[in-house]
Amino acid sequence: MLHRGLNNPLAAVDVVNQLTAVFDRYGTRIRFSNDLEAFYSVREEVRHGVPSPMFDFNVTGLKDKSFWICLLNNDDVVVGLQACRLDVVDTSLAEWAIGWMSGLYMKRDQLMVPAQLQPYPDSRSFQLKGKIVYHGELWIASSTRRQPGLADAFCFMGMVLSHIKWQPDAIWALVSNTMATRGMATRFGYVRQERSFLNWKISPDDVPDNEWLLLLEKHDMEHLLEERAANGPISTES
Repeated sequence: MLHRGLNNPLAAVDVVNQLTAVFDRYGTRIRFSNDLEAFYSVREEVRHGVPSPMFDFNVTGLKDKSFWICLLNNDDVVVGLQACRLDVVDTSLAEWAIGWMSGLYMKRDQLMVPAQLQPYPDSRSFQLKGKIVYHGELWIASSTRRQPGLADAFCFMGMVLSHIKWQPDAIWALVSNTMATRGMATRFGYVRQERSFLNWKISPDDVPDNEWLLLLEKHDMEHLLEERAANGPISTES
């Protein structure tokens, strides 16, 4: 099967340069790695807890199908983290997601019991399959969140690098009610969100009972890259 590459490589390069300029403005820089064992250590140090099983090297065999990024300040202190992984979904995201997630948690002897086996019937996730990137472990230090545009740029950089590296059919993430209802999805670059994508009767303490789906399909990303290359990032400043 032939796979089309980047629709507009120059737009992708322009956007990466724009995002890098935001990091430079605040005296920060990013570090990229596919070493999940190193991610485990960094995550444990800065957040005082282990990664979710989706990025736990003890239970995954991702090898070259994942990466993580940290944001460093002038003192080389980690002030931001995120991670992405590529999976190939043969059925649909809607049918696959619950079994995938609960199975990974079970490998760590953590029980996940869904309140529903699939999302609502009109969910866009029923139409999605193929190369799907899960975008998770997003964390921004409170000091960094107060810098206009920095957290948004950091999050979108992970999505752009996923698109460049894998050209996936879609990028998806799961967030809590709090994050979903504060407009973070739009600011970070996602163009669709669905409430109650996953609901859990039983889950670990760090997993919300009600998880919203954030979604960015390939054609959406291509449009965003061309738009941002031409006009720059969306400003949240008044």
